[in-house]
Amino acid sequence: MSFSQAELINALRLLSSRLPQFSEQQVQAGRLLRVVTERLSSHLNDGLKMYGINENLWFALLAVYVSPNSEILPSRLSDLMDLTRTSATRLSDEMVERNWVDRHINQQDRRQIVLKLTAEGEAFIQKIWPQISSKSAEAWKDFTNEDYAQLEHLLTKLLARLDN
Repeated sequence: MSFSQAELINALRLLSSRLPQFSEQQVQAGRLLRVVTERLSSHLNDGLKMYGINENLWFALLAVYVSPNSEILPSRLSDLMDLTRTSATRLSDEMVERNWVDRHINQQDRRQIVLKLTAEGEAFIQKIWPQISSKSAEAWKDFTNEDYAQLEHLLTKLLARLDN
């Protein structure tokens, strides 16, 4: 079944007529945000599938890559990606299995494990980045700098409200 904005608008109008204080705009914006998020995720995952990975693993690898000295604590990875500690551990395990990161004891606090990007991990990023970047650019090609700024402002505003 494919998403139909017209059907959504009709359904929202019916709900609005039956439910007091029902906000068509809020529900429509929330539904569009969900559909767009799912489609963006699918779009990226389609590009990553040929490499045998998904967006979570890709973003986890990039998080290690951009961290100081290409090292990150698993708890920091969890926070950056807004994942549970268990999910971050699973991603860490997979990156270790693929030889993209190594686990080391933190020399400043021997109770902590540090994930460190390997040369193989960096090579993998460099290899697939051009294709992933191109595929992403295709999805966003109609957006201007002003569009990006406005979208970021609105989403940041909503996120701040949700975090309160």
